[in-house]
Amino acid sequence: MKNDVVMYEKVYQILKNKIMSGLLTKGTKLPSRANLCQEFQTSEKTIRRALKMLIEEGLVETEQRKRPTVSYAYTGGLPAPADSRFHRMAHAASINDIIKTGILLCYPINERGLRLCRGKDWDIPKAIVEKMDPQKPAEFWNLSNRFWRFFICRTENDLIVRIVDHLGFGGLELLPGTFELRKNYRTGLENLMQTMKDGDEPERVHFDELFVLYGLPSENGEELSGRQLEVKSSLQIEAKELEHQISKAQERYSSVYLDIIGLIAMGRYRLGDRLPPYQEMSKYYCVSIDTISKAISILQRLGVVTAVRGRGTFIAINQDDLKKIQIDPELIACHVRRFVDSMELLSMTIEGVAAHVAAHVLQEDARWLSNELNRLWKDGYMYQSSPSVLLDFLVEHIQYDTLQAVYRVVQSNYRIERSIPKLIDRKKTPGDYKLFQMSMEAANYLMESDPAHYAKKMKEVFDYTRHMAVSACKRQGYWEAAMKVYDGTMLWK
Repeated sequence: MKNDVVMYEKVYQILKNKIMSGLLTKGTKLPSRANLCQEFQTSEKTIRRALKMLIEEGLVETEQRKRPTVSYAYTGGLPAPADSRFHRMAHAASINDIIKTGILLCYPINERGLRLCRGKDWDIPKAIVEKMDPQKPAEFWNLSNRFWRFFICRTENDLIVRIVDHLGFGGLELLPGTFELRKNYRTGLENLMQTMKDGDEPERVHFDELFVLYGLPSENGEELSGRQLEVKSSLQIEAKELEHQISKAQERYSSVYLDIIGLIAMGRYRLGDRLPPYQEMSKYYCVSIDTISKAISILQRLGVVTAVRGRGTFIAINQDDLKKIQIDPELIACHVRRFVDSMELLSMTIEGVAAHVAAHVLQEDARWLSNELNRLWKDGYMYQSSPSVLLDFLVEHIQYDTLQAVYRVVQSNYRIERSIPKLIDRKKTPGDYKLFQMSMEAANYLMESDPAHYAKKMKEVFDYTRHMAVSACKRQGYWEAAMKVYDGTMLWK
């Protein structure tokens, strides 16, 4: 089971990126399931599951007794869902919301991708720019989307790629703009690549404003013009559905049992404590009762809980004995990788998001944050939650629905840390003290209405948190298995 969980994601990602990058063009027949099993050295069950995911995304289609066929032609974004409601005219406010979200997320991610490029890495974006003919507006802007998507993929972070794809910019039918604008834009892309190769800062390269292509009057404009844009992507999806699509591949039952293990490690549950009823846990974890049942069965096999007929499920182990339980790193590799990927996304984007939030926080809310950090620091098992409190507060005060949906996924993934065995320590370490002090400094800057320093301090907090988490994963032997969940280079090479 554990190898299937890792492998179907690998197969899915490799095939998806061959399709999305144009290596497998529309109409191409995939190898037979038997040949795919041989190519990836895995079972037919794993191949079927990976193909099912490709079909659900509209990337391939199947007919009885025929090999799967690529059904998607690259246009700069994800394929449009079959449901006609995704093709209706998008409301101007929704477009504005997602473009503002894109600014806060994509700018720092693209910059990170640019800085990672070395040597022959530049051959791919260079080849794309060479094909950008200013006299062919539609093809020109599709290639532009492909150019920037390369740097998103260059981060080698699957979560980031999925989030940006689901924002749906590639599905917007842009205004063509003038020939002069397109010509200057292409020159800007050439200058940008050369600037990065020379080791200079990307900010040195100037681009004309492109907001008019989306219907926005300017970068500072809060509303779109009267023109509405036809959407052929997931752009029209409501925030809750967007959140679901980004996180739909998560292993639900293992998320439940690992979270319960984490709560025991933190001291939230103690030997002899009764777990909530299945129905209550089902609502809390947003999963089916059958999923809860599977999670509890695994905990029973591990000796973590015991079920008493007519009375309920009880914790059967103390914290010291919990440390002796051996859980194969591959069993939780997907969870560790998701946590690490989320931490990287936070590190890249949180400074801009925090500056956005700081402009909308009331003094009384900032005081509450400071008091809450102090309260939890004194708590017996919640003292390690300072970064979580900062993140929860941030998500609550994000003003853009799309950005909030994305950050709710990150928020959920961030909580995986408490579920990773042996990453939680009841003793306060120098690192815990440092994180608490940094978190309090961030809250104080917020109370002083100093958004710039608050944003910088938030980045410091989550950079340091990421450093501590990665070090702990390596120390506990989880890192190698997590890095094998998928090959990040396959996202862009």
